[in-house]
Amino acid sequence: MIITPKSAAVDINAGANNVSTAKLVSLVNTNSGACLIVNSNGNGFYVAAGERVVVEKKAAETLEATTGSSASVWASSIGYVGP
Repeated sequence: MIITPKSAAVDINAGANNVSTAKLVSLVNTNSGACLIVNSNGNGFYVAAGERVVVEKKAAETLEATTGSSASVWASSIGYVGP
């Protein structure tokens, strides 16, 4: 997959963020363990340590990470072209 960055990365472990009102977000968990990502609707999923995932969301939705440590979970608005 080819991605195009559209915003500066923000640390969603520091607090909820709409990531520049992105609809596609690249997340990378820099923590040594899995972390829980929760959106503003209360839905959540886990991201493994060192894993990068792409999340589709509504522009107004926020994402927040819970790592249980001071490690960062970086989120950037992206666009992409095909597989």
